[in-house]
Amino acid sequence: MLFVKLVELYGRYGFTIRSSISPFLLTKLSLNSSEDGTFTYAFREGTNIGNLGGGINMSEVALIEDMGQVLAPKRVFAIGCSFGWSTLALALAMPTAKIVAIDIGMGNGKEGLALTNQIAKENGYDVTGVLGASPGDLAATVASHFDAPIDMVFIDADHTNEAQSKDYFGIRPHCAADAVYMFHDVMVCQMLPSFKEIAAATPTHKARVLTRTASGIGVLAPKDSHADLHRVLDAYCDPFGAVPV
Repeated sequence: MLFVKLVELYGRYGFTIRSSISPFLLTKLSLNSSEDGTFTYAFREGTNIGNLGGGINMSEVALIEDMGQVLAPKRVFAIGCSFGWSTLALALAMPTAKIVAIDIGMGNGKEGLALTNQIAKENGYDVTGVLGASPGDLAATVASHFDAPIDMVFIDADHTNEAQSKDYFGIRPHCAADAVYMFHDVMVCQMLPSFKEIAAATPTHKARVLTRTASGIGVLAPKDSHADLHRVLDAYCDPFGAVPV
């Protein structure tokens, strides 16, 4: 029900969600061959508030929902917020977590942060969207909002190999030894090289590219804990489309 709840939640704020249209079906519906129907966009009065990039797809919402069934982090940090779709998905799936999301505010990003904070406040979610850059503002943001190490990180910001590495190595000193890390768009934005480097630098964690997610999400999960989480992550890796890490 998580995807349903998100669609209904944004609907109460006047947004129509466009998301998760089959690429095959989209070729039948649109004459624009470059149109993105795979990822998530929020429209209100003709304006796309997530105009610089789509939010997580239905398959990735399902992943977060399944992870929330076996994982109960207390402190979650998101790098990249946009209009709050993935941040609020985390909040709904992991209701005991305090969640802080940082965003540089490009495009409609400032409006997206304001919307995220409004929805969180009015619905009782422990979520705070913060205007700032990664990695430069990470230490100060973490210090302002958390009094213990972070349990889970969701990275979905500047989609380059260099930026992905900087985001990870910038936040890692503020995380618990058994923290879980998620990296959106690893495959679709060709960030596998830096993900492999990150995995090699984190031998305590098992790295996977989840090929049953729309963007090819990368995940690092500690090898010696969270047995049920590893079951979930394995289920999102298609054996016929495995990506060596």
